[in-house]
Amino acid sequence: MTKITFYGGVEEIGGNKVLVETEAGIVLLDFGRRMGFHGNFFAEFIQPRSKNALRDLCRLGVLPVINGVYSKQFIDATSMVADQNDMKKLPLKEASDYWKMKNIQPYNPKSSTIDAVFVSHAHFDHIQDISFLDPAILIHCTEETKIIAKAIGDVSTAGVDDQFYELKREQAITAKKEHYKTVFPKELEYSDIDTKVNNILDPRCGYDFTHEYLPRYRSYDTSATGKVKGIDFRLIPVDHSIPGACSVLLTLPDKKRLLYTGDLRFHGMKMTTIDDYVSQVGTKPDFLIIEGTRIDSTETLSEPEVQEHIKEDIKSAEGLVLLNFGWKDLSRFNVVYNASKAIKRTLVISPKLAYLLFEMYTNLPKIYPDPRDLENLKVYIKREDSLLYSKADYGKWKMGYLDFHGRNSAKGDKNIVRVAEELKCGGEVCKSTTPVFESGTSPVITKTWNLATHHLENGVKAYEIREKPSDYVLMFTPMDVNELFDLIPENNADWPKARYISASTEPFNDEMEIDEARFMNWLDKFAVAYEFETDAKEHKHFIRRHVSGHVSQPELLELITKLNPDVIMPIHTTNTELFTELLRPRKPTVPKYGVPITLN
Repeated sequence: MTKITFYGGVEEIGGNKVLVETEAGIVLLDFGRRMGFHGNFFAEFIQPRSKNALRDLCRLGVLPVINGVYSKQFIDATSMVADQNDMKKLPLKEASDYWKMKNIQPYNPKSSTIDAVFVSHAHFDHIQDISFLDPAILIHCTEETKIIAKAIGDVSTAGVDDQFYELKREQAITAKKEHYKTVFPKELEYSDIDTKVNNILDPRCGYDFTHEYLPRYRSYDTSATGKVKGIDFRLIPVDHSIPGACSVLLTLPDKKRLLYTGDLRFHGMKMTTIDDYVSQVGTKPDFLIIEGTRIDSTETLSEPEVQEHIKEDIKSAEGLVLLNFGWKDLSRFNVVYNASKAIKRTLVISPKLAYLLFEMYTNLPKIYPDPRDLENLKVYIKREDSLLYSKADYGKWKMGYLDFHGRNSAKGDKNIVRVAEELKCGGEVCKSTTPVFESGTSPVITKTWNLATHHLENGVKAYEIREKPSDYVLMFTPMDVNELFDLIPENNADWPKARYISASTEPFNDEMEIDEARFMNWLDKFAVAYEFETDAKEHKHFIRRHVSGHVSQPELLELITKLNPDVIMPIHTTNTELFTELLRPRKPTVPKYGVPITLN
């Protein structure tokens, strides 16, 4: 007998968390952030308290109360107290709930509740809350999803809820040591646990950087097929608005087959058909968990059609083109790149996207090209910090293709400063008293430096774009509006008018609506042209060159008909009523949050 419980994706878009329990093994299908529900409580200036995040999020209902899945440190802060004699310093009797959740048990490796997690793709609404799961739980996904999960962390300021790939440094609660800077010695504080490590090789350049502590990563398995306890699995690649998306097909201990579609579409650049997908699934599934994001939409615009629209938009533009698309959507990148190249314009992308492209190339060179070799592609260099275009203003992935430059606190460290010293262009030139290199500059040293500083040497700055605006298409998001000061001359009467094109998804909550209106104010102020339409409330909305990452209503109905499952469970939708109406006389099993469904 199999039991399924939905802890997200129920009457909401995303946040999928599906618990599948069998007599032989227990797995989770996705463990994503309930973005809309999370947004009801948190915003840019109101974030979860890092030292109390799990307990706070469970209390709000953003995270579900499930036994045996979360790390003990998140459930019980007192488990991190290094010296039990220090426990008396905490007001445990007065406020025990500050430190420990009593209604939930942590993960126990000796009697594990969860045997594995399957991640369908690396969008936050499917992967982010893995951050709170115990690191001992194995994550199954495609190789591309693993690469993207790592890249997101590499180019982000990781917080407590961004640990779906790299884990934060281990800590303990200890008494503060006596020191001339310490006002209150022996009071409790969080302190890092020393795990000193020597050098670690960076596969991108072949240089072994010095690390202060051993980085910790979750365990990922990218096998396409396998077995978890008594459950056989197969990952089925699908097209979506992010690389590496897959469906998960489980063969349960009783030989019944459960298909979880994840997010998918049939109108992307891969042009995978419904018949192709059904053929990969094989024998009809007994149980189908299917996404229904666009159950109310009959539109079937394809990525190739979007590419043609964008190409015509660029062709008709007189001056600079500002184009908005997501940095993790590599299908859309290819669309924009091909359209720009066809019009003989240079596409200028963000360092984040450049980093992701290079990571894909490094790990999958037979599938992804080296972005440094792509014609008509450059990386945009913002004025950072001092606004002087000083090379000293840039760090790590903002200056090149490396996210880590090594530990830099002792002469014995092997870091980018020592590389600069060896090349006589930085550090204490010609003054190295404890050399770490053999005589003569090696190709590895040169390659490391070139990768680390690639964008500074080969990127494009705003004033260069301003000189020849009609030569460029610039990747441009609402977060980049300050760049308009540098891109558009103050006295621009004779300067060709810039044009903005939106190739990203439409707003899906009130906060995003406000952000879009604010963004339009910026474009209007700098006389940037854009296409828009007006709704019944006289609010302007961008006309978009965009196609969704999700199947449309006709495709959903055709897919369900051809799969012909015995049980249909719609998820990732706010419109289960329409789902039910369209499937008549068949009746889907509509999940309810936290209520188990028994599959016979």
